[in-house]
Amino acid sequence: MKQKLMLVGTALLAVALIFIFNENKTPTENVMQTKTNDVQQPSTSQNAQYTQTINHTDSIPPNISPHEIVRCNGIAEMFTDPIIEDSFNRYSANKDIFFDNIKQQQTQQSRIASAFINKNKSIEDDIENFDELLQTYPSNKLIAFNLMLHCSYSTEKVCDDVMMQRALDIDTENGALWLQMALYQLKAGNIERAQMSLMQFIQSQRYNEYSGDYLSTVDLALKEAGANDDLSLKVAVLGITATRYKTNFAPLVKLCKKTDTDNAALLNICLQTSERLIESKGGLLTNEVGLSIQNNVLEKYDDSEGLANNASAQKAFDTFNEEANIAMNMVLRNRKKTEYWLSLNRDYGELAALEYMIDQAKQISANNQQDPCTINW
Repeated sequence: MKQKLMLVGTALLAVALIFIFNENKTPTENVMQTKTNDVQQPSTSQNAQYTQTINHTDSIPPNISPHEIVRCNGIAEMFTDPIIEDSFNRYSANKDIFFDNIKQQQTQQSRIASAFINKNKSIEDDIENFDELLQTYPSNKLIAFNLMLHCSYSTEKVCDDVMMQRALDIDTENGALWLQMALYQLKAGNIERAQMSLMQFIQSQRYNEYSGDYLSTVDLALKEAGANDDLSLKVAVLGITATRYKTNFAPLVKLCKKTDTDNAALLNICLQTSERLIESKGGLLTNEVGLSIQNNVLEKYDDSEGLANNASAQKAFDTFNEEANIAMNMVLRNRKKTEYWLSLNRDYGELAALEYMIDQAKQISANNQQDPCTINW
């Protein structure tokens, strides 16, 4: 699964570009999760056929394969452009001042942003910080989700039931929080309670990790701290997002792997959970984990038809990743397209933003009258 997700390395590379460039101008790879606004996005079908839902240009030539999308040189080539290099150098020279300014402010916006930007040395301190913020701002769903997200990596000694329930009560209709509760309970060994939380996750009509709110909060806080509203700032915001904790799926994967057909009820919960993960459009990692768990369960049932559908879904997912990896390297060379990609990340989430990238890359590749790898900032 790691190899498949590494196909989006270039996408992450762009997300964390500002931090990479500050260190040694060398690309790196990660996996980013973003999610949509409070309104649930249209779910993917069971076979996860990724259709192009973002269409702001002419129609795409049909059946163009990843091999037909033009491949540009590595992203580091962009720093040969003096406008780009100057923009990032300006931000690099002042980012510590911006971060300190945010830390000194005491507005709700700045305090929340500071919790994301100025991380503590231990996750326990971060959890304590989020819990204090939640008690100060008891209706803030962004804090509630991130508290539960951090707790899924910790223990009951740090995150007790009262803390978790207080966060959950703020947003009980959101499947993302029920999933975090289940992962926390699985890590603590509370299988029965985790099953009940997973059922709530399965039945949820909405899945929101509030990544759009996260991006907006950090973006606004940086601007209020004195950062110019230029593209380097927005890429910096996504760079900060790339350091955000990701959902800890390990306890769920472990549970479903060891559950066999002699425990039909729990195995069925695993299957339904995998389907809900796929449908959630929670991001690349969420979708990949859903497909992986689904495949594991269907193998135990010896469901040949289901396995065939899963294989088709996995193939579509792999193609999407490959196309996204190629497209990101091309589209980031154009300032306007990059700005639009960033806005889609904020407003509609990772998948919609990547769909736009692929759409644009196919359009550009089909246009023989222009150099698709030209840097235009």
